[in-house]
Amino acid sequence: MKRIILVLFTALLFTGVLKAQDRTFNKFDIGMGMGINYGGLGYTMAFAPIPYISIEGSFGYNLVEPVVGGAINVYVIPKDNTKLYSLAVKSMYGYNAAILVADGDLESKSFYGFSFGLSNEIRFGKRKRIGINLDLIIPLRSNEVDEYCDELAASGYETADLFPIGMSLGFHFEF
Repeated sequence: MKRIILVLFTALLFTGVLKAQDRTFNKFDIGMGMGINYGGLGYTMAFAPIPYISIEGSFGYNLVEPVVGGAINVYVIPKDNTKLYSLAVKSMYGYNAAILVADGDLESKSFYGFSFGLSNEIRFGKRKRIGINLDLIIPLRSNEVDEYCDELAASGYETADLFPIGMSLGFHFEF
């Protein structure tokens, strides 16, 4: 009887260890895409020390100049390699507006500031390593952006209002 209990206990313990190994998460993420958190057209790299937080850096080209940014993601639905979907609240600092001037005396400019948003991660495959990210971002633009748009309009340039909400879309690989 003791042997049966010992075998059952060992099997249960071994199954628990295997299940715990199954629920690991990928700590590193590299992505390429377009949008504010990719620096326009660019790349992003992230490190997740725990399944609930990741630290992200990005660099790209926003049709005006090369730009950089950084972000912290706090996962509402934590990362692990058994889930198809993760959701994070994102806080970023970096490029959040670019004004492209086609011709004339005034120059094109990039503006930096804070942005906040939601990051939706969808992963595919058995180990959930490849997938897409779709982010909705609210940039907190400084008065300097509005002042520059007003300066352009006063100089005779046609201007359009900047979108109050941005989207980013990218392809990602985790390891």
